[in-house]
Amino acid sequence: MGDQQATELYHQLQQEWSRTNRDDAHISSLLSQLKVQLATLGLLFPTNSEELDSTALSTARDILEIGAIHSLRTSDVPAFERYLSLLQSYYQDSSLTSKLSSSPSSQRDSITALNLLRLLSQNRIAEFHTVLETLEKSVIESKPVEWVLQLERSLMEGSYSKVWSLCRGGGGNSSQSQSSLPLAEFSYFTSTLLSTVRSEIAACDEKAYETLPLVDAKTLLFFENEEQVKEFAKSRNWYLSPTDNLLHFPSSPLHPSHLPKPTNGVPQSMATGGTPAGTSGEEEEEIGAELDRNKVVSATLLYAKELESIV
Repeated sequence: MGDQQATELYHQLQQEWSRTNRDDAHISSLLSQLKVQLATLGLLFPTNSEELDSTALSTARDILEIGAIHSLRTSDVPAFERYLSLLQSYYQDSSLTSKLSSSPSSQRDSITALNLLRLLSQNRIAEFHTVLETLEKSVIESKPVEWVLQLERSLMEGSYSKVWSLCRGGGGNSSQSQSSLPLAEFSYFTSTLLSTVRSEIAACDEKAYETLPLVDAKTLLFFENEEQVKEFAKSRNWYLSPTDNLLHFPSSPLHPSHLPKPTNGVPQSMATGGTPAGTSGEEEEEIGAELDRNKVVSATLLYAKELESIV
């Protein structure tokens, strides 16, 4: 790298990185020291590429790529984003890429795919497509990026079961799922994406139904057991009827929020399942003004049919 100390630190980083049982703290320390060395050598923000050796540039790129992947393995997404910004010059600056043409990066496709998946998991769709427009054809056609694009298409189509299947890697448990993903590091973003998908499905269920059987909610929301559904229901203020295991959404007339305040700690009419007593005229008018769900569904289906014929 043109500096004895930097070269020695880089060799230590390579040795530690290649170990099966890595010392994450040691790697983080080495990366911090190397970033200082890169800044001193003008390799952290390479602006004058004509004066820089191609070997030094390749080494600097390798260090930053290790830093990006290490950031995810230590669950430090902000650090991953900082390394991404530093790598953009090495990936997109034509003066640098021409010098590095003889030693192409083996990690670029993976890191690019991780960046796209990060944007997708954060629902930054416009930025996702902006980045996609800047990529070379060979990168777009790489296996990791192709997987992310397939995931994005499924999301846009609303094929949540396909999204779930892709993110779970087709495996039954978490360890199998991670090993079935194109990159193990994908799991750091797919978990967030799956939570977003589950929330979207839940929001649709709340609009479409007033109640839903617990067992059906388990299937619709891709939960492994009913206890997980109950925890999720609490977070969204759903009421679970203990008599019939029926989930009541906030729009349900039997949801506690619509019942009169209890006098003895138990909401009135909950046990009988009848219509809540004490509903004011204003509340009845508000309920009556609610859109007819059957008409909405019929209109939506007609619109979808006409749209499909146009396409």
